[in-house]
Amino acid sequence: MSDKKFQIIIDCGFSKIRAGAFNEEGKSNPFFIESNFYTDQFNFKLDIQKIVTSLEKSTNEYIDNIDLMMDSSKTISVAISVFKKIEELKLRQDDILFLIQEAKQQIKKYYSDYNIAHIIINNYKIDNVDYSELPDEIDCQFISLDIIFICLPSELVLSFKNIFSELNISINQIICSSYAKSINYKNNLNLKNNLFY
Repeated sequence: MSDKKFQIIIDCGFSKIRAGAFNEEGKSNPFFIESNFYTDQFNFKLDIQKIVTSLEKSTNEYIDNIDLMMDSSKTISVAISVFKKIEELKLRQDDILFLIQEAKQQIKKYYSDYNIAHIIINNYKIDNVDYSELPDEIDCQFISLDIIFICLPSELVLSFKNIFSELNISINQIICSSYAKSINYKNNLNLKNNLFY
């Protein structure tokens, strides 16, 4: 079991590197830091090292793993639909996982120069009825999933993995910055729409 108290998120943007250390126990405020604007990647590793060192001082913890946020103008979204005839009467979670895995294999086959960052199920079609969320305990003979894959260029992902590896930092997960920000904006908008005056 890890005795680390902070989750570290580093966002490698187009013009700046931003990072935050979030206390998982909720006992202290988060720490934030960002680099100066950069115009080339020459000092990129040095900027990351400075940020990591600063966060280590602020948190009093050695950083050996992070969650990485990144974006690229070459990020792609791929929509795919997959379907399956169900042998049993009840729809099982295994049926959904099978379809997702099948779709992932298709993406890996036809977009081999990309890494899958996010998998979004847009629609569940069960016996020709659309659902935005998977219903519990439903009888089913046919299921179709509409899935969107957000993919980042493999070359870019490998480049970041190598930089952090040289700093003895492993990457827990890679998050597409623009997708995460759009979810945040959507959630904030929903909160504002639910307020009554």
